[in-house]
Amino acid sequence: MAKLSVAKINKLNREMDKKRKIYILEDNDEVDINVKFKETVINRIVMEYITILERISRTEQLDNELVIGSIGLLNLFMLREFSNVPMIPKTSEDLQENIEIADALYNCGIMDAVLEQFDVVEKQKVYDKLNKVSTETGKFLGEAALKEALTSSKDSEEDGF
Repeated sequence: MAKLSVAKINKLNREMDKKRKIYILEDNDEVDINVKFKETVINRIVMEYITILERISRTEQLDNELVIGSIGLLNLFMLREFSNVPMIPKTSEDLQENIEIADALYNCGIMDAVLEQFDVVEKQKVYDKLNKVSTETGKFLGEAALKEALTSSKDSEEDGF
């Protein structure tokens, strides 16, 4: 057995940067995609997506278009991080812009064409991480809400309510 070395760690990390050329649409437009998805990037995408959903849930101008539009954002973030599809904003600051770009990529067939070329196992890592983080976040928020409710209830009893 070999001892784990810095060189081996660096080599393994570099292997995560491998790209593959794919060709999409009728004109066979060239797009580079990542062969493997880095765990750190998956975490960033999932947290960004959950943050957006949380932001949407707290907005006063919540409407169906905003909710429906937000569904495509996770896939938009995957394209942004794991391909060189142009036009995708580097941040999710402007939610409406991101939704419009996701819609355009879906409408042109680009979103589906690129997504279906990603390795199924790699895409599943993103969805699994989203499910895991969502579950853990839900438990945390539920526990925090329960603790707050119990604390409030105890305070009310002490105040004679």
